[in-house]
Amino acid sequence: MRTFVVLRQYPGGLGLQEPLEKEIANLGVVAGSGLPVPSVLAADVAGASTGGAPSLLMSRLPGHVDLDPSDPRSWLTRIAELAVLLHSLDLPAKAFRPWTDSWIAPPAGFRVPADAQNPAVWKAAFDVMAAPPPKDAAVFLHCDFLPVNMLWSRGRITGLTDWNSIHRGSRAIDVGHCRRYLTALYSPERAEQLRSLYESIAGVTLDPWWDLYALLHYDDSGAKWIHGQVAGRRPVDVPGMTSRVEIAVETTLRRLG
Repeated sequence: MRTFVVLRQYPGGLGLQEPLEKEIANLGVVAGSGLPVPSVLAADVAGASTGGAPSLLMSRLPGHVDLDPSDPRSWLTRIAELAVLLHSLDLPAKAFRPWTDSWIAPPAGFRVPADAQNPAVWKAAFDVMAAPPPKDAAVFLHCDFLPVNMLWSRGRITGLTDWNSIHRGSRAIDVGHCRRYLTALYSPERAEQLRSLYESIAGVTLDPWWDLYALLHYDDSGAKWIHGQVAGRRPVDVPGMTSRVEIAVETTLRRLG
């Protein structure tokens, strides 16, 4: 019987051993959890037997990244269901620290995007971030819960990849990151649909502060990164990206009151 595998290798000398060790450990945490994740088959973090290249051999999951679904409502429902399952897991991870465990700038480093339509919206959001984060129930988080990290086959999610940064924290962090991506790539309306679906399935209300926190991971480099990650899988309206995210930010500010 033929077995398909994925070999991930990194150039040596770039200090990538620690991130690779972290991903291997995280995959161990979620193994057997019911999530569609790859299995670690072998690893050579030091690159001793791979010419100095840190290497990870994993089982290959079926499916492909689907960014142009034929049924967007069903697609969003599957994503919401996966997030609810993920957040229901009683798995160990460090507590999430908002200004340490992500790439977002601390409040003093926030900058209004150069092509913002209404800078006042962004400044109001930055002011909200200056306050201490509210307490919220801590759940198990993927912390990179994006459509480009999901594999699909026959309308079902068959894989959730990129396990580099698990934590425990507000569920709105994962959903908010996905909403930011949906807003930038599609529309704020699609992002609102995900929020509504998640809240309905989970039976909870997402904390708007943490949702806003995730949305504000968008900056002037966001369009470039998203365009590169999409990699031709669907058309990307780069010029309209910031204005769409701005609408989502303003909507979330209204939810905060």
